Amino acid sequence: MNGIRLFAVLAGTLVALAAPGSGSAASEGKVVIAQGVDPSSLDIMNQQETPASVVGEHIYNKLVERDQSLKIVPALAAELPKLISPQVWEVKLRKGVKFHNGEDFNADSAKFSLERVKDPKMRASSNFKLIQRVEIVDPYTVRVHTVKPWPTFIPSMNHPQAAMYPPKAYADKDTQYISKNPIGTGPYKYVRWSKDEEIVLEANENYYRGAPKIKTVVFRPIPDDAVRVAALQNGEIDVAVNIPPHLANIIANHPKLYLSTAPSVRTIQLMFSTHQFDTQNKLVGPYPGPAGDKRIRQAIAYALDVDEIIKGVLDGKGQRVATMLPSMHFGYDPSLKPIHQDLAKTKKLLAEAGSPNGIEIALNGPQKRSACLQPLQNGRWSKDRRLSRGQLDREWQAIQANTDLGDGRQDLIGELEGCPPRPGSLAEQHDRRDLARQFHVVELV
Repeated sequence: MNGIRLFAVLAGTLVALAAPGSGSAASEGKVVIAQGVDPSSLDIMNQQETPASVVGEHIYNKLVERDQSLKIVPALAAELPKLISPQVWEVKLRKGVKFHNGEDFNADSAKFSLERVKDPKMRASSNFKLIQRVEIVDPYTVRVHTVKPWPTFIPSMNHPQAAMYPPKAYADKDTQYISKNPIGTGPYKYVRWSKDEEIVLEANENYYRGAPKIKTVVFRPIPDDAVRVAALQNGEIDVAVNIPPHLANIIANHPKLYLSTAPSVRTIQLMFSTHQFDTQNKLVGPYPGPAGDKRIRQAIAYALDVDEIIKGVLDGKGQRVATMLPSMHFGYDPSLKPIHQDLAKTKKLLAEAGSPNGIEIALNGPQKRSACLQPLQNGRWSKDRRLSRGQLDREWQAIQANTDLGDGRQDLIGELEGCPPRPGSLAEQHDRRDLARQFHVVELV
């Protein structure tokens, strides 16, 4: 492993909706949805972020999907894929489906899409690197050959990036072209995208499951949580997503608004860097910083009161889990239980590691995202000097410089709900185009 999880919290999804009524936008065939930020790309294979994935789910379809109970069911696959040998999955495809441009969905589409998404140039390729090649058996059957046995192939096909693309329209087209001309088989067709203002979609009247009831869907980016909630209260938007826990009760008690909550398979976690990798993701050796010592990692884990974080930061809207996998997830083991705060054990472990007076490491996380480091900004954690000392508003370039100098500033990485993965993190080696982002740094002492 190249990382150890510090703790995990299962967060519910909070979505607020305006109650439909006479004269509402929904009754006129139009729904306006507010997200926190605008997507970085609508080439859905070349991104790893929630805002783009949400828009993409309206435009594209995948081979499989989750139903309302989170069970994996067929989508563009006629039935769930079947394992016909240890390294070959056979997929029967749905017939009679057309892309928004009129192209037929068939085996050529599946081959083109799956072989493109595994291309290392795609930002989501790490999720599909076990795909070796796609064999066309007949016009509506493909066999996916993998580099080794892949028991989670079926749920992996539910990744948003596993969207099916039209091979003729996208032949030899680059990611910039696809982002500006998204074509799928989904319930909505792309109309226009005014960057940082709105994305407009229109109902696909030829959708294979039947035309959607809502004619027009508009996505608007509203970064500020309070402004997004105010827009909902004022009737400017119909749906607001990523509602922060502290604003949930305001919406729940509003006579004309409805708050929807649902369990999620997404976890919030902190990760330790324990090994070093080069730019090609090849193992170099153990991580030289404090987090390379197992006793230090355990000491930090025992220092945290996760139940208090759920209560005080998430306003009780979360559930403690022992690992990255909640109960609804494949591979969940109910015998594993979360650890509990034990400060005496923390001190003992620190002493054994040769740091009886404590250590100082950096916690890196994105700025201005839902659950990221906001608690440190409002002082809820920074008052406890046993755990944290806030050093806010540092720019990402400073972290980049520290990383390049190799001075050990990547010990602890926060990858929280709705936050993009950190460079060098377990999720991916970030694209250099993202280095202009501003981050907060918090030191643990």
